[in-house]
Amino acid sequence: MRRLTFVTASRLDPAALCRAVASPRHGALASFVGTVRAVHAGRRVKAVSYDCFVPLAEKELARIAAAAEKRWPVRVAVAHRTGRLKVGEASVAIAAGSGHRAEAFEACRFVIEEIKRRVPVWKKEHYDKGDGRWLAGCALHRSRP
Repeated sequence: MRRLTFVTASRLDPAALCRAVASPRHGALASFVGTVRAVHAGRRVKAVSYDCFVPLAEKELARIAAAAEKRWPVRVAVAHRTGRLKVGEASVAIAAGSGHRAEAFEACRFVIEEIKRRVPVWKKEHYDKGDGRWLAGCALHRSRP
């Protein structure tokens, strides 16, 4: 794996992200994997489609990872899927390696919260009954003045 932050139409490999941030200096590897759920807001979901402008989304993922690495002594890798995903498939994966578990866990939480808030990735749920709908996406804003 060459890039530590990327958007892809391919299946995510959380173990590869963990290997990318592993180091003999790290006593902790934490990860987070977001998956497509079967029920949302009381409706049965059969799939979810993710769409984005890849260059912009990748730029923001890199900024978020850099912010986490500045805030904690961690190394971060993050990947987000695009395209149509079935229930149970991974849509986002994050890995953080650190000397201690607290920083690794905190970095993962920070990264996923910032992705939800800042990365321009849009999500359309496809339901068993009826049409799908686009869900509210991130609030686009400048991350720094």
